[in-house]
Amino acid sequence: MKKRISTLLSTSLVLPVMLATSLYSSAANARILVSNKPLALIAAATYPTEQIDILVPDGMSPHDYSLRPSDIGKIRQADKILWAGDHMEPYLAKFAAESARSKSNSIEWLDATHLMEDMGLYGSDPHIWLSPELAIEISQRISAWNPTDVEQAKKDHQAFAKQLTALVEESKTTLAPLKQSGFFVFHQAYDYWFQAIDIKQLGAFTLSPERKPGARHIQNMRNQLKNKEVACVLSEPQFSPALIETVVNGLAINRGELDPLAGSTTLSKSAYIDWLSAMTATLSECLK
Repeated sequence: MKKRISTLLSTSLVLPVMLATSLYSSAANARILVSNKPLALIAAATYPTEQIDILVPDGMSPHDYSLRPSDIGKIRQADKILWAGDHMEPYLAKFAAESARSKSNSIEWLDATHLMEDMGLYGSDPHIWLSPELAIEISQRISAWNPTDVEQAKKDHQAFAKQLTALVEESKTTLAPLKQSGFFVFHQAYDYWFQAIDIKQLGAFTLSPERKPGARHIQNMRNQLKNKEVACVLSEPQFSPALIETVVNGLAINRGELDPLAGSTTLSKSAYIDWLSAMTATLSECLK
């Protein structure tokens, strides 16, 4: 009888410890699902990269992405989700709404567009991840999600904010002598970054990849190129350069490539800073 009581006492003491250990292990392995690569770069500044899943694969555009059955599984199984909002990613809107209505659903969603609207920064460009101010705010929110060391994540956020602020100023200095050189981008995706570094594109081949530009628009761009108003034309790896080739055919124009989706970038704490730094370097080289 004494042995049985001793066993029961031991079990009653061990079970809470096992349960607590199990819960900690689960929390420590918590995964976040990020809708696209650039937002994932921001998250990686303060969250373990091995616990970040990205929904839209490299080489594909979030503009017209269609969810696969495996994607739906990722959404259902995620602990937390960071997305760009229904302006850019309408295919996730239904799941976000369902999660908000469900009393039993434990998934936490962070809508970056709503966050930007709350900050009073949102304009007409849905590529909100190129706003340094928003990136710093997202980084702060994600640091609170860190599953193992929130205090270190807060320090990582402070370092990220400091480095990004410095990069903006460095980019302004680098590009200041080149501000009078006009350039074209493939589509209107860089407004927030260009505004931050105080430089402005002369035009875009299209406002959105889904919309083909009109003949008059194309002819106007061709005329600007002929008149040497434009020093540089920038394409994007996700889209065929056929449209650009048609416009610049036979003209001696500097060419470069910007990727608003960071397709070739590997997740790391410094990835977002490195990506924007490379973008400034590409722009500077093309405009010289």
